[in-house]
Amino acid sequence: MANICSNEFYAESKDKGNIEYIYNYFDNIYQGNVIDLSQEEGSVESQFDSKWSFPEEEMKELFNGLPNKDEIYMRCLSVEYGCRYVEYHECEGEEGWYLS
Repeated sequence: MANICSNEFYAESKDKGNIEYIYNYFDNIYQGNVIDLSQEEGSVESQFDSKWSFPEEEMKELFNGLPNKDEIYMRCLSVEYGCRYVEYHECEGEEGWYLS
């Protein structure tokens, strides 16, 4: 049995291009694993599954593709109950993702 990690993702930006990019990224990359994906003015929220832990490579790819890295805030809470794994990552500006 595989350990599945649940992720709660949130992003906000004043740059509409960032919001559209993030929404499309989740829609394309996580097609089968997105539990919920919603887009409001200036923000995107998603709940999705990944293997074992925070999907670091995918989140780096998401960040690297943003059209305006100076105008972004993202966060992701990752939980895998079987192994008692919990991590909370944030991403702001040019810094990229970091563990909070």
